[in-house]
Amino acid sequence: MTVDEPSRNSTRVVGVPPLFWMLGLLVVVSFAVRLAALKFWGTGTISADSAEYASIAENLRKGIGYVGIATPGLELNLPPLFPLLIAAASFVTKSYSDAGRLVSIVFGTLLPLPVFGIASRLFNRRTAWVAAALAIFHPVLVNLSFTVWSEGPYATLLLTAVYVVLRALERSTTRKWALVGVILGLAYLIRQEAAAPMLLAVVFQVTSTEGSLALKAKRAIVALAVFAALITPEVMFLYRSTGTVRLEGKSAMLFYLSNRVFAAQASLEGNRSSTDRGDQMSSLPNVESWEPWTVKWASSAINADLQPTGVWMRPNEDVIRETHPTPKLLVQVVRTAVRLNAPKFLEALSSKWLGAPFLSALALLGVVRRPWRRPLASKCLFVMLVPALAIVATFSNILNVSRFYFVLIPFLLIWAANGLVQVGHWAMTTSAAAACGWLSPAAAAWIVPGLLALGMIIYSVNAVRGLYEFLSDSSYTLIDRQVGLWIHKQQEDPVRIMDLQLNIAFEGDEQFVNFPYCSADLALRFLDSAKVDYVVLRPSERFTKYYQDWVTNGIPDPRAKLVYVTSGTNADQILVYHWQRR
Repeated sequence: MTVDEPSRNSTRVVGVPPLFWMLGLLVVVSFAVRLAALKFWGTGTISADSAEYASIAENLRKGIGYVGIATPGLELNLPPLFPLLIAAASFVTKSYSDAGRLVSIVFGTLLPLPVFGIASRLFNRRTAWVAAALAIFHPVLVNLSFTVWSEGPYATLLLTAVYVVLRALERSTTRKWALVGVILGLAYLIRQEAAAPMLLAVVFQVTSTEGSLALKAKRAIVALAVFAALITPEVMFLYRSTGTVRLEGKSAMLFYLSNRVFAAQASLEGNRSSTDRGDQMSSLPNVESWEPWTVKWASSAINADLQPTGVWMRPNEDVIRETHPTPKLLVQVVRTAVRLNAPKFLEALSSKWLGAPFLSALALLGVVRRPWRRPLASKCLFVMLVPALAIVATFSNILNVSRFYFVLIPFLLIWAANGLVQVGHWAMTTSAAAACGWLSPAAAAWIVPGLLALGMIIYSVNAVRGLYEFLSDSSYTLIDRQVGLWIHKQQEDPVRIMDLQLNIAFEGDEQFVNFPYCSADLALRFLDSAKVDYVVLRPSERFTKYYQDWVTNGIPDPRAKLVYVTSGTNADQILVYHWQRR
């Protein structure tokens, strides 16, 4: 029997505790590792997207509605399950940021279980234990467990669904496919791209399971019906808010953003000598670097009448109602996204934070080491196509960040575990052939792959901690909490804080106003129009020319008074101005 052949009874050894208790120990170790990492590295304020999730949770508990802090009006960009879980956990923690971390650490602790299950269905128990161990210790998955990002809970639900699909492909029953609909429905309510794996699962149910066509159709209908039942409240909410039936609102908003980016690019290329864009042109280093400028303008611009026009400055429902993607725009978005994001995907695969080149090489070895034979082939193909859908999704969006690829990591770890087992088999065979007296073949089978896995983990730690997703949630940002609490103490009534980041307004329980991307005179007038009370400036940020002038020389108006400056180097400081409105 080879290590690639699924095995059940061969793994039972006399004296070994039952699998249930072993998996329980696995969960305990997973939790202990995450708790130790949290204690060692610490945390600061939660990041921008995290603050939006926590704000929605807070507003739901207060009865305000599904409203965040980032944009005015209803939040239609983020699905509801993560905020609902944070709201529920806040009854225990009494803090919405701590509640978000609690939800993340629970899901992160449980992630090695579906990783174990998937590896055991594709390979054997030995490979499954190796995969689970990698999931326990991989730095990205550890750090993701105590940050308030939806990618962590989504990964756990998605891999759980994949495991259930594999079980259903082995022996299909209506109950199992109903369970697939339940889990993927919950995953959709955390991240709506789970709709694609749901459709993929149905396709595999029809093409790769036994039974008559009528029976297959029944199972597919049950899975889709359960999935639809879970997502219907969200679809109805979006319909009432926008007037159209849609599965999610994010794509419409991103298409609106893309359309504005393309319009700005066309304007720039059509009239490069134009000076009617105020300080926008002066912030542009050269015509080859159009993306940063156009994205800022598309996101945060206002017009001459001080009316917000940027996508994140306006209510979500207004933006979605005005978005009508055309085939031409769709093609342009995909073409641009492929040009921009394909190199970023390849960069992610070769990145140090991922664990490359070790993880990528081991995963490739685990995939191609032996040919796939039925019925293993369909299961392996499904496990490969699910993360492939996540990659394809990045080619429908011109924006790209590292966390888009976090969901790939547990899948890569499953294949890498098989690669490590193959390395162990090679080490054992080679040691026996070499007749090394100082290293037994059995020891070589564990020591060599163990050292390789340990090196991969240690090698990537510093790079992971340097990622924006984790740096923005680290103890480095404790100063933002200090500023938020200081502003909160200045007056009893809620105030409006203009900033480039959400966390100070969130920590101070205040209202947030984004800096407008415009000329200096419009920005000053906008302070009154937006009813701003405090202006937060960050020397380390680069936004517009007027923003840099305000950082260097102060806000050029006697009504702006510098009231708070944090300690530290100039680049790390935060400057707070109190604005006296007319």
